[in-house]
Amino acid sequence: MTAANLTIEAYVRSLIRQDAQLDPRPFLVSAIGGGGKTTTLVELFDAAIRPRSILTSTTALGLPGAGREVAPPLSHKQKKNPALARVTAAPPAGSGLWLGPACEDIAGKHRGLDRDQLDAWVREQREAGDKDTLILCEADGSKRKPLKAHAEHEPVIPKTTDLTLILFGLSAIGQALAEPVVHRAPLFSAATGLEAGKPIQISNLLSLLNSGHFFKGIPPTSKIAVVFNQADCLDKEQRTQGFFHELAGRVLENSRISAVFFKGLDRGEHKTYWGQSKNSGQPAPFSAVIMAAGMSERMGGLNKLLLPLGGQTVIARTLSRVLSAGIPDLVVVTGFESQRVRETIETAIRPLKGGTNLTFVTNDRYCEGQGRSVAVGTQHLAPESTACFYVPGDQPFLSPLLLRHLMEEFETGKIMIPVREGRRSSPVLFDRSFYRELSSLAGDLGGRQVIQDHEDAVIEVISHDHSAGFDLDTPEDYERARSLVKIEHTERSFP
Repeated sequence: MTAANLTIEAYVRSLIRQDAQLDPRPFLVSAIGGGGKTTTLVELFDAAIRPRSILTSTTALGLPGAGREVAPPLSHKQKKNPALARVTAAPPAGSGLWLGPACEDIAGKHRGLDRDQLDAWVREQREAGDKDTLILCEADGSKRKPLKAHAEHEPVIPKTTDLTLILFGLSAIGQALAEPVVHRAPLFSAATGLEAGKPIQISNLLSLLNSGHFFKGIPPTSKIAVVFNQADCLDKEQRTQGFFHELAGRVLENSRISAVFFKGLDRGEHKTYWGQSKNSGQPAPFSAVIMAAGMSERMGGLNKLLLPLGGQTVIARTLSRVLSAGIPDLVVVTGFESQRVRETIETAIRPLKGGTNLTFVTNDRYCEGQGRSVAVGTQHLAPESTACFYVPGDQPFLSPLLLRHLMEEFETGKIMIPVREGRRSSPVLFDRSFYRELSSLAGDLGGRQVIQDHEDAVIEVISHDHSAGFDLDTPEDYERARSLVKIEHTERSFP
């Protein structure tokens, strides 16, 4: 999608539609930076993109319309929205503001929520199947200045964020770099190389972006959009489509950034001067190797991956759940009955594939055990892959929400392992720094050998999904799986 008239609202709606094709869930937008965070979030709130909109913060928030000292003024239309005046200390049943206690020293301002509290609630809503809620979170503070730089403890972005907006106030362009204009001006100077007192240029904002300074704390699962606000403050010769298009192109050269917007006032009304998003898909930070090469030796002569289960085969059901988590790079390792398995997968997931890069590879030495499949799959990951799940093909109850949770908690250089009732389970998410060792595995230990050699790198993530780690190995397991599918169907039919 590329359009000169693309608005932030339209972009958010498009992302929600994309998610709905995978796994409908609450959608969370976080705003950081300076110069228009509250205004932008209030506009999205008032647009009623979903039946329930919740405005919140993980830092502090001036109540919309409370006065210019703490919050921007509301438009005439926004003043008529009663939900913008509805403040609760718990998640509102309908649209409203969910905030902490009022600040004692600043009238009209409330403390924000604890980030972990907000993340836990969002994950609960996902489990409950909530697809009607849009959460809008101000995750940064700038003391109402147009620009800022981040201290060590900033920003405070929820890990469940789906879209992060980085805002710059263009009213600072041409002004001297100093604290009245830039919150944490010395840090801004250190990050950009601009000396204190020198005029701020747009090139300094690009330097700040390209330094990675504003990517700190953004979850790896979040898309990123840059919003240049107060575009009406630019010189007249700069307020042209040609200028906006050229600058947007430079920003979008950064692989982390998905969209760029220029906003400002026009005759007293907020307007999008230019909006542009990438046509091409984003690089694949996460991958998954699906191990589908085994001989099903305990299944009484049947290939367990090809058994019917809930209107699909076992392997197709496993693959569809991985796809629902939005993982863009999949490698399927086949071996035993390779052609049958591949044809079954291709037929079943063709409607679900979307923009996923799907690669089939064959493990000719599948008799040697799972380690060889792990090695072969790792050798065929996308070059830009940051971390990879290793998923047995016989896990038809794998939870897309668990995969998403592990990706949100991911840390560079670590091995993420789900834990249920005190026991480690699968799938495991390995950082790319372990790919070399994983590519050399053999035998039946699989990734367990790498885990044993790097216990200091393990991060355990608590999971409450009891059926997600279900392995289908024996005829008895298959009968149990059929029973679980019947229960799933009953729960969907009678909520």
